[in-house]
Amino acid sequence: MRSLISPLLILFLAFLSGFYVLCLWRGTYPYGPVPSSERLLEASRSAPLNPDPHYRLGLFHLLDFDSIQPAKAAEFFCQAVERNPLEMEYWTGLAKIFQRMGEEEASEKALRNAILVFPTGYRARWTVGNLFLQQGQPAKAIPHFSHLLAHYPDQSDMVYDIWGKVTGDPEFILENLIPREPSAYTQFLSYLYRAGDKEAVKKVWERRASLGYKAKSPESIRHMDFLISHGELNEAYRIFEASLKEEGRPVPSRENLIVNGGFEMDRVLGGGFDWKIEAVRGAEVAFDRTFAREGERSLKIFFDGKENVDFSQVYQFVSLKPSRKYSLRAHLKTKALTTQNGVKLEIVGIGPAFYQASEPLIGDNDWKEVSLSFETPPQSQGGVVKVRRERTDKFDRFISGTVWIDNVRLVEDRRGKHAES
Repeated sequence: MRSLISPLLILFLAFLSGFYVLCLWRGTYPYGPVPSSERLLEASRSAPLNPDPHYRLGLFHLLDFDSIQPAKAAEFFCQAVERNPLEMEYWTGLAKIFQRMGEEEASEKALRNAILVFPTGYRARWTVGNLFLQQGQPAKAIPHFSHLLAHYPDQSDMVYDIWGKVTGDPEFILENLIPREPSAYTQFLSYLYRAGDKEAVKKVWERRASLGYKAKSPESIRHMDFLISHGELNEAYRIFEASLKEEGRPVPSRENLIVNGGFEMDRVLGGGFDWKIEAVRGAEVAFDRTFAREGERSLKIFFDGKENVDFSQVYQFVSLKPSRKYSLRAHLKTKALTTQNGVKLEIVGIGPAFYQASEPLIGDNDWKEVSLSFETPPQSQGGVVKVRRERTDKFDRFISGTVWIDNVRLVEDRRGKHAES
């Protein structure tokens, strides 16, 4: 029985709404007489201290398309605020009417009174700020939008959208609107990340740092990932190195450009230039203390034999120099690894393209070193190192078995013609 009530209620409400719209279209009012100037005047006389009929009379004269009378509307709005000066909508409505009549001084006075009703409120600040923008007075609108950014950060995107249309200049927002506190810069950065504005992101990040605001680790990682995604690996790596030093973590050196190549560190950042490990159907990735080529543990990937896995979910971005030779090596151990497409290492260039891959391993292998060599093209900033298994169209395509990875090393070949003195 209960299951029938909800659909019937929905149908009834839909019918009621349709009937209401039909009545209005036909020029009738379904719940009684249509409001008119005469009836509202009668209501104001019967309850002279009630501000609502005066407010509605003001709206009536403002919205009566046959005879719009702003001056008459302003008169009734003034009567409404005389009876209740603590109603913000009365003041903002009055300000809009005065603006429409070209009386800017009176409009500003009404706006100030609207703010006084609830100085910290959202609606008044939003309305007042927008009215100042409509009047062509952005300087007077700035304090109200800045207040919204400081006290209503969840609504910040709308503020940025409006000012983006007003000025088209993120730097103007940075200089004039953003409150001088870390959370406000974080909000603006999040907006710019979504907008993909690389140059503005870099300016905001630099300004934040110049004010002494230190970014938390998740904020730094998000910033680095944004820069990497836009090909700014050098800038991202500079921030990454600074973050590692600040946290007391080892910084990659010329002996090994891979971060945590032995998978010994418990904390994996999951971004920047540390390992990224993502979930994928048909494979499970975990650290394993049972087997290790060096140290106490390795990275284990188990394939369950139910999927034709296109695996590239373990990877690390690396910063590289242009026109240099490098060598990438790792030790792999496999057990009962099926299909002809095995597991390998690969490097893929970011920006100027290049690609190299090691031999793939299948079947059973004790710890075996796989390696590859490559040379970066001019203007290269880096690439991404991946543990890779490619999807196959062969009949035997559902991969099963286990692979362990340890001692991943990336070094520059300093013996060639590009070696530095």
